[in-house]
Amino acid sequence: MKAKTLLLTLLFAVTATVRAEPVTFALEAPQASRVLLAGEMTGWDKHKQAMARGADGIWRVRLDLAPGQWLYKFVVDGRWVHDPATPDHDADGQGGQHSFVFVGEGAWTPPATGRGRVETYEVASAAFGRTDKVNVYLPPGFERGQALPVLTLLHGGGMDADQWFRTGHIERYADRLIASGRARPFVIVMPSSNGRRYDGPAERFIVDELPAWLKEQYGLSPTRAQSAIAGMSLGGYGSVKLPLAAPQRWGYAFALSGWYPDELIAEVQRAGRLPVPLVLRCGSEDELVTTNRALQAALRAQGQAPDYREDAGAHTFHYWSHVTAEMLEGVDAYFRRAGP
Repeated sequence: MKAKTLLLTLLFAVTATVRAEPVTFALEAPQASRVLLAGEMTGWDKHKQAMARGADGIWRVRLDLAPGQWLYKFVVDGRWVHDPATPDHDADGQGGQHSFVFVGEGAWTPPATGRGRVETYEVASAAFGRTDKVNVYLPPGFERGQALPVLTLLHGGGMDADQWFRTGHIERYADRLIASGRARPFVIVMPSSNGRRYDGPAERFIVDELPAWLKEQYGLSPTRAQSAIAGMSLGGYGSVKLPLAAPQRWGYAFALSGWYPDELIAEVQRAGRLPVPLVLRCGSEDELVTTNRALQAALRAQGQAPDYREDAGAHTFHYWSHVTAEMLEGVDAYFRRAGP
C-alpha cells in the first residue's frame, strides 16, 4: 500500500430491516502514536472515537451509522486532517478540509441516468469590487434560453458557493427528483456572500447583479412567481432577510436551520408581514432552534403562520441530507402552483 493512502470501506448490512449500516474508517499512518475519528457521528470533539492500529500500520474503527451524509476528519497525534483517500472533501470554513461519506441509499443517491451539471464562474461584481464565485446547477438537457424557474440557494457562515455543491452535492438530490418525476427541471444558482451576512454588498450582488448575469449568461429571466430562495444556517437568515429587502424578487422561501438574530426578528415585526410564504425546518438538537421558535412566534403574532417543523437532528449535514429533497420538492411545488 502506498504511503499516506487512506482507506474508507462501506460494509452494508445484509437485511433491509436494519437501518444502521456498519462503516469502517481506515487510515494508513504507521508512524502515528494515536489516531481518532471525529465527525458529525461523534459530535466532533465531544466523543471522538479511538482507532486501533493493525500490524499493517493501518488504523481502523467501525461504527454503525444511520443512512445519510456524515462529515468527518481524522485526528492524528492531535492534528486534524481530512481523508485524502476519498475525493469527497471540501473546505470546512476554518482553514482546513473535511471529508464526508454517504451511507445507504436515499434522496442523496444519484440516478443511473439523467444527470445535470454544475458550472462554476467568477462573476464580476461592482457591489463587492471584485469577482464572486457562483455555481449554477443546470438540469439534464438544459439549453440556453429555456424559460426555467430559478432557485437561489444560499450557503452558511464562513463558507462560499461551493458548500451546497462540493459538500452538499445538491446536484444528486435534484437529479434524482427530476429523474423520478417528483420535480420538474429548474435551475439552482449558488452565489457566495464573500464572508458577509446577506446584506450590504452581498444583498446588492444577489438582488441586482446576479439576475442580470443569469440573463446574459443563460438567457434566464424568471418572474417573481418562478423565483424562489432557500438556504441553511446563515443562508436561512438570508432567505428571510433578502425577501424583506427585495419583495419583488422572490415568491417563496425555504430555510433550513436558520440563524435569526433579534434584529432580524424586529425587522420582520416592523414589516408587519413577510412578503413570501416561508417554510422553516430545524433539528430539535440544533443550538439555533430557539431562534427558529422565536421567528415562528413573531410571524404567528402578526397573523402569518409559517410552515414550521422540528425534526430529530442537529446543525449537521447529516440532518440536512434528510430534508434537502423536501426543500427541493417544496420549491418545485411552489413553481407549479404559481405558474408563469
